[in-house]
Amino acid sequence: MPVASLCRTARRPVARSFFHHMFVFISHLTVPERDRAALEHHFRERSHLVDGFPGFLYLQLLAPQGGSASHAFLTAWESRRAFSEYMRSEEHRLSHSREPAEIMARTTVHHEAFEVLMDSRQSAEWVEASVAADV
Repeated sequence: MPVASLCRTARRPVARSFFHHMFVFISHLTVPERDRAALEHHFRERSHLVDGFPGFLYLQLLAPQGGSASHAFLTAWESRRAFSEYMRSEEHRLSHSREPAEIMARTTVHHEAFEVLMDSRQSAEWVEASVAADV
């Protein structure tokens, strides 16, 4: 059996509509060495307020293996609209009010936003472009 066929049969099926407008927001955090353990502890003790918010899919705290950032914080959403609504929500305000202010004052943050164009977890990897703006 050709390798391409093996790869196709190994995929886990995921509903196409689940990823149709998927949106990813990444915060790159450059945290001083002395603050890294405390920041990681803060994320381990997070409030979980976002977990039940409509349109929220998942979050990840990443430790880059190169570059200048010491951490990246990724959130995935069903749509840009869902993310925008969360950013205006009481859950967001409360969650961010818990940030360790002293550490964040010493931390540089750079944000990036992405629309997902391809996802190997769905049968048709390339996501069709949305016809209307999602914001």
